[in-house]
Amino acid sequence: MSQLFHFITPAVTLIALMISLVCNPLKAQQNNTLFFMHSIPESNFINPAVQGDCGVFIGLPLVSSVHMNFANSGFVLGDVVTIYTDNTFKRKSDFNTQKIRGLNYFVTELHTTLLAVGIQRDDLYYTFTAIEKDNAIGVYTRDLVAFALRGSQEFEGQAVQLKGARLNFNHYREYALGVSKNYGDGLTLGLKAKLLFGKFNLTTGNSQIEAFVDETSDDIVFDIDGGFNSSMPSSLRMEGVGTYRFYTRYDASIFKHLMNGRNPGFAFDFGMIYRYSERLTLSGSLLDLGMIFYRSNLTGYTLQGNHSYYGPFGTGPINENYLWDVFDELNQNMDEEITDEPYTYFLDPKLYLGAAYQLNKKFDLNFLLYNRLLPGKLQTGATVSLLTRPSDKLEASVSVSYMNRSFTNLGFGIGYGKNPLQWYVVSDNILGFILPLSMKSANLRFGVNLFFDCGKKFSMNECGCEWLRDAEERRLRIENAKRGRKVKGN
Repeated sequence: MSQLFHFITPAVTLIALMISLVCNPLKAQQNNTLFFMHSIPESNFINPAVQGDCGVFIGLPLVSSVHMNFANSGFVLGDVVTIYTDNTFKRKSDFNTQKIRGLNYFVTELHTTLLAVGIQRDDLYYTFTAIEKDNAIGVYTRDLVAFALRGSQEFEGQAVQLKGARLNFNHYREYALGVSKNYGDGLTLGLKAKLLFGKFNLTTGNSQIEAFVDETSDDIVFDIDGGFNSSMPSSLRMEGVGTYRFYTRYDASIFKHLMNGRNPGFAFDFGMIYRYSERLTLSGSLLDLGMIFYRSNLTGYTLQGNHSYYGPFGTGPINENYLWDVFDELNQNMDEEITDEPYTYFLDPKLYLGAAYQLNKKFDLNFLLYNRLLPGKLQTGATVSLLTRPSDKLEASVSVSYMNRSFTNLGFGIGYGKNPLQWYVVSDNILGFILPLSMKSANLRFGVNLFFDCGKKFSMNECGCEWLRDAEERRLRIENAKRGRKVKGN
């Protein structure tokens, strides 16, 4: 992220994004396979209606769940670079960019669970989690790929289409308190309230950028109305008239950065499970309806106007020096402004809709639709999986998915053990780690969980949880009082 951040500008942020994509090897929240694996408590992360079948679940810090995900809808890494055995690489300027759509996206995620707890009490299931989340989302155009690989020659006399392109990076901590209730008649509903604290953020928003290539001179005519907001340790600073560079605004240890509580936010999750018939179960969830209010280490940069750049783009691929040249000249010839105003960052909501059909006592056939509202773009997918529970200690699943405009997504999941220890590993596309140059996605979640009191309901009298016991006593007093009033009224 630091390499990218050092040359982000509103005019060339989107070009810099493409440079990052075509110059770096793959790094690894889709959880489609995990959605139906209810013996793994982390399935409650995706559907808050899911309940455990043990009295107490504990996810140990840093080992209960690590989630990695990479997705690119436009191309695979091997399309745009050749990687040699000495770890050097070369761009493939002959890549046929007409094979990809006009607007594409890439997503990276790294989520680490700091603590997770689940408590079953009668028809209620209480959960608490603390998760560190690191997400990046980029939306880029077909022309941006071609321009980054080959320069401006093929665009002579026409515009480089950049409409809709943008970049978001967001690192935050999430504290979530959830409850799931079984209402009988096959219906279970879940709700989760989340308290968020932003740590690092950068967003270009909906910047409007046009770049027209002059037919005779290859000059680039920019028409820009855009910018970015950030809450980062580094910030832009004016070094001269129209010249800006990044400097360290907030120099502190990583611990202080991660404990920053000045960027609060909130979000909600909703979940549902409904047993429609003896064999068919319907389920769904709506996640991450919320926002973060960024208030610390702020940079707000805007640039407006139009200008003809008589620069060195020529016919070759662009690099960081070109970007700085463009940035300086645009600032010197347009209206630029730097502020430190607070801003609001909206999370990207996710919708899961699933159906599970019981083939027999040991096998379920599952179907899942996935939708995620990225900034300015909808990410969609569908998964078919076969799940088996050969014993109360083992649950396994295999899946095939269409996601990121690709059918080559082979997933699997296995959870083994119970009372007191369970280990698990789940992936929506394990091929991404085996063939990283040929896959559009790579996905993995793994961890270790502890269980207690499996096979029986949790007893408050055995745990020392006074707060739960007091809440139960208050509930009984209120119900008794209501009954008393009804008796007197009669």
